[in-house]
Amino acid sequence: MDDANHLMRAKARHKVVGLAARWRAFWLRSLRSLLTPLAIALPPLLWVAEATRRASLTPLGRDQGIFQYVAWALAHGAVDYRDVRDVNGPLTHLVHFVLLRLGGADEHRFRVLDLAVTGATFAFVGGCVPGLRARSAPHWLERVAWGAAGWVVLSGQYLLYGFWDLAQRESFFDWFMLPSVALQLVAQAPRAGADAPRRQARLLAVAGALSLVPWFGKPTYALFTLAQVAALLADRGLLLPRRRALTAFALGGAAGAATQVAFLVAFGDPGAYLRIQLGEVPAMYRFIWPRAAADILSDPWSASQAAFAFCGAAVLLALVLLGEMPARAIALALLPVCALGSVVIQRKGFPYHFHPVTAGVHLQWLAFASWLAERTRVASRRRALARLLPIAAGGVIALRVATAMQDSPHIRAVWLLWGASTPGERTTSEYFAHFPERDFFPLELRQAAAFLREHTVADDRVQLYGMDPYLLFLAGRLSATPYVYAYDLNADAALGGGTGGHPSEAQAARIREMRDAHEADLLARIEARPPAAFVFLDGSPLISEADAWDDFEEHCSSAAAWVSAHYRESAVFGHDHVWLRSDATPSAEVPRPEAP
Repeated sequence: MDDANHLMRAKARHKVVGLAARWRAFWLRSLRSLLTPLAIALPPLLWVAEATRRASLTPLGRDQGIFQYVAWALAHGAVDYRDVRDVNGPLTHLVHFVLLRLGGADEHRFRVLDLAVTGATFAFVGGCVPGLRARSAPHWLERVAWGAAGWVVLSGQYLLYGFWDLAQRESFFDWFMLPSVALQLVAQAPRAGADAPRRQARLLAVAGALSLVPWFGKPTYALFTLAQVAALLADRGLLLPRRRALTAFALGGAAGAATQVAFLVAFGDPGAYLRIQLGEVPAMYRFIWPRAAADILSDPWSASQAAFAFCGAAVLLALVLLGEMPARAIALALLPVCALGSVVIQRKGFPYHFHPVTAGVHLQWLAFASWLAERTRVASRRRALARLLPIAAGGVIALRVATAMQDSPHIRAVWLLWGASTPGERTTSEYFAHFPERDFFPLELRQAAAFLREHTVADDRVQLYGMDPYLLFLAGRLSATPYVYAYDLNADAALGGGTGGHPSEAQAARIREMRDAHEADLLARIEARPPAAFVFLDGSPLISEADAWDDFEEHCSSAAAWVSAHYRESAVFGHDHVWLRSDATPSAEVPRPEAP
């Protein structure tokens, strides 16, 4: 009996020891898989988190203000592209429309929402990176760790942009494009099981939907879709027949496009949208500030981003050609190059146009580190030093992000900690003085908006001449005409062209014809329904004179004569001149300040 008990206890001890050994092996494997993403995420974490907090305390710039007004106007009965002329696709308007519904009318809330959605996108994308070399699906804990690394690294590059370039069109479009490319990596991964082909079809459909949506922001995002299709065509390890995989991707794309068409039909005029996009954009708007590729890439910062893009593409494509990375990584390899192509095609080269370039480059760094970690998982103790390579690579990425964060304008703006922490502090002249722009005056916009609220009623219309319809949003007043941008009425910028091209004589005649039609339409509208006020914004971009009234009088002489006869300058707030109808204006003349 004693021998039997002893044997049972021995078996129990053996079972416990075996179980403990298996748990130890599991945790060792888990630890090894977590070391690289944690080595990337932890060192820069404090700076990225602090920059995120401070960025939420910054005001909106011109472009964000423009689309705030467009979205607000749509919510108050205006018809997109008919009552508000804009050359941007409906996706931008939809994003602002949704953010307004979520409380984004408050600038701090708007910033918080943008940073939250952008951060969640970055974390999701990072979580899709592992598995490029592994034979089995990554453990959920590993995906979480890489998601944390994705948030830190991609947020780090995002927060190197200033307040003017955050929450911009390209960064919104990346909410869809980046997850689409990342999800395709997961979708095309080889998996076992009877349900694997159906799962692949579903994921490819979602990737296709996300890929097509940004086309309705800017058509140049079609370049990314082409890269994704190339990844599908080159992948010989698909679980589905290639035609069925492409069909699933295309059906998803059609569903994504349908969401944008539905919004356009519900809140806009599809005919006006097509006339602007297919007729007026190529005829007129493409000649406003066009820059040649050589001009754009002459800037040191832009050239550096292009160099990173080309080098990253070369390395990843080489690994694919060598069979070290799967063919599904082709879209990731081409991502920053396609993004650079989008910049060049747009011919503007504004910093926010580089959002998909910088995000794509940093995503490639994460993917390379993840691939290297999987490539160097060896059992032999003689090759154990190879395990240090991905940790070293992760340390280099972490060092790059941490040191770059010291140049973040949000980290450097220490004054935000004591000068912008409360809503009251974010309304003072001292607060706005920290965000200087040579042609954008946010405090004056708020002062003029307060005057309009006081001297007009809610259903009154207001006409602007300048480039800041954010004033209308702040005042809560709809525009009297669709012309909220001065370049529709002053075509000098389009006629002048730039390093990226100049209009021919025939094209210049077409531009003048369009401008004349805009002025005639504006005059007919204000005569039929006189607005309660006009606001002339001195120093606006894309006007020829520093004084907005002088510019309006020179370029829209017929409309200016009517305005002069029926309106009188009633208040001046720095660069902003408010004219009320003569029957509602004091008879005393208001002195006009000298042009800045």
